[in-house]
Amino acid sequence: MLSKSVQSNVVSQINSDIVAINNAILLHKKWLAEWNKKLVFQLPISDEFIQSNAHKHCGFGLWYYGEHSLFTEEQDEFPRLGSLHIALHDSVRHISLKIANKQELTPEDYDKFTAKEIEFTLSMTHLRDALFGQLYSFDYLTGVHNRQALYALLEREHARLTRTSGVSSIVMVDLDYFKKVNDQYGHQAGDEVLMFFANYLKERLRPYDSIGRYGGEEFLLCLPDTSINDTEAIMNRIREDLAAQPIDITGLDGQPYSIKITASFGVSSISKRHPISEAVETADIAMYQAKSAGRNRVKTYHYKDQSN
Repeated sequence: MLSKSVQSNVVSQINSDIVAINNAILLHKKWLAEWNKKLVFQLPISDEFIQSNAHKHCGFGLWYYGEHSLFTEEQDEFPRLGSLHIALHDSVRHISLKIANKQELTPEDYDKFTAKEIEFTLSMTHLRDALFGQLYSFDYLTGVHNRQALYALLEREHARLTRTSGVSSIVMVDLDYFKKVNDQYGHQAGDEVLMFFANYLKERLRPYDSIGRYGGEEFLLCLPDTSINDTEAIMNRIREDLAAQPIDITGLDGQPYSIKITASFGVSSISKRHPISEAVETADIAMYQAKSAGRNRVKTYHYKDQSN
């Protein structure tokens, strides 16, 4: 069985990275305060401020060159922060060596350091804000995108298709008879089923496909550069495999149970001729057609001007 702790793969990772960067910021402030103390009281400046690779061994550097989740490393601000950190250390090293060699320190030297420190601090703040933005883009229970975040992704995909004249597909998925799971086994079991299903989808779709929790037991998928015919075939494979998957849950009595679920899928297309709101609506129509036809099946909505 797939891991149920989906949120540990997304939300908890981002939370951990936010905590880590806050700690790294604190360590940086302590490092900077220690260096300023040495300047003010004319104390000997230790090697940690002078060595050419000091940026890798300070508290912030240990965090930056350590391990992070992909959510942090993929932020645009992350590589820039590394460059600014090196530049800041170079400025500190320049001033420290001047003092150690009893050379005249000019106001311009310190002004350059101050400018680098301000830029570095702003970069740290931007990275942390970006991580907070990522955090609030996900559904906490399942770890997939929430509705608002997925709509933003869909709008970007629509804009891309408008430029390239390509075609992509959208899928509305609804778990069949989900209310019976909640009624018979309790809401905790229902949550376990939702977490299982979200992880199940992530493991079977491509890395660049998007998954969002649309609401309740409904999920919305986006498959870039995939025709509705290909998407229909993919969803049928996913549907058939899902029906055979045992799901381990915990019942109201605290005892473990193994159940199986099915889902109904509605496929439609994203194209420049139709707005995203219409794509979502038609996928929803197709999904309800699948429900009406007996559930556990895939239905596709074909626009009149659609050839694929």
